[in-house]
Amino acid sequence: MRRWILPWIELAGWLGLALAALSQRQNLALWWQLLAIWGGFAGLALLSRQWGGTHTLLLPAALLVGLGWVFLYRLRAEWAAHMFTGAMVGLGAYCIGFAGNWATSRAKYVFGVSAAALLALTLIFGQWSGGAKAWLAVGPIRFQPVEFAKVLLVLFIARYLVENRPLLTLKQGWAGAAYWGPLLLFLGSVFMLLAVQRDLGPALLVFLVYCALSSLIVGSWKLLAAYGVLTISGFTGALLLFPHLRTRAAAWISPWEHAEGAGYQILQGLFALNNGKVLGKGIGAGAGELIPEVHTDFIFALIGEELGLVGTVSVISLYLIIAFIGLRLASRSTDPVEQSTALGIVLLFSAQVFLVVGGILRLLPLTGMTLPLLSYGSSSLAAHMWMLGILASTGRVRGK
Repeated sequence: MRRWILPWIELAGWLGLALAALSQRQNLALWWQLLAIWGGFAGLALLSRQWGGTHTLLLPAALLVGLGWVFLYRLRAEWAAHMFTGAMVGLGAYCIGFAGNWATSRAKYVFGVSAAALLALTLIFGQWSGGAKAWLAVGPIRFQPVEFAKVLLVLFIARYLVENRPLLTLKQGWAGAAYWGPLLLFLGSVFMLLAVQRDLGPALLVFLVYCALSSLIVGSWKLLAAYGVLTISGFTGALLLFPHLRTRAAAWISPWEHAEGAGYQILQGLFALNNGKVLGKGIGAGAGELIPEVHTDFIFALIGEELGLVGTVSVISLYLIIAFIGLRLASRSTDPVEQSTALGIVLLFSAQVFLVVGGILRLLPLTGMTLPLLSYGSSSLAAHMWMLGILASTGRVRGK
């Protein structure tokens, strides 16, 4: 038996144990969906080997998606069924990411314009949900364009910065401003579109990735300091402009003073994590129903309650493994654009995990974003699988 198959057999065993634990508390009529998810990821790993690329990203991703399905099924069967659909779409999105030469494509402006167009369409035709105008409906299909727009923005930013690096240094004076100006004007317009839609979490995420990428590629500590000042100014301005942000910030600082309002979700999440102790109360034994939006924003807290510290550390470890594999792929690339693209994808993926988990632990204000690969949301799942496919294509382009 080939060595690569063994981890997939072990994964099947772990998911089987989770199903067995869940079956003690509820009917498992949709158990076949978890089996199909496992089979889809395992089959894609086999195909990836045949195509000459890396398959190592798929195993931790499969475990996260499988775990997400189990906990969503524990909450509501239709949520798990929705995630199953998202997982199948996500496998296709991974193939698209894997097959394309995203880093070597000359269509950097197409990426940027496509992202802006998606956000503009959302502003004009979008639907309000959860306090943000972030949804588009095309017939029976309803999705969040921003999930895909932020990936397109990173593809655009990475290539633009690398191609114009000689003229983007602060030493170039007005010549450099001719290249910084259009980039900053474009990104400012994108952030304004997101601000009008009141979808500020993705705006913060893309801004952080842009700051990190541009500082690393241009190699200027002065630039990083300037971004620090800009971040503080932007945060202050957002608090003045958006009342809901002031409410959220106040609840983050003093959740007990807002226990019956905006602080309720934060407190319930902290209670759940505390109740889980080290080993957790067992799958299905927690009180996840008490946490608002537990299936999207706060699934990490539910895992902490039912699987304990062991479960939360395991989840974070899986994200770290994905980030490590991505950084290794980026470091082995000899093409600057490919390298910066892979780095941008890793930063985008990891920053979202950091912001979401940090919000649940009350280390940061809540952003309203989902936990990649784990939370409810087909758009998020498909977009993050696309990102992993782009990362994996780094190895395929090198022929390894």
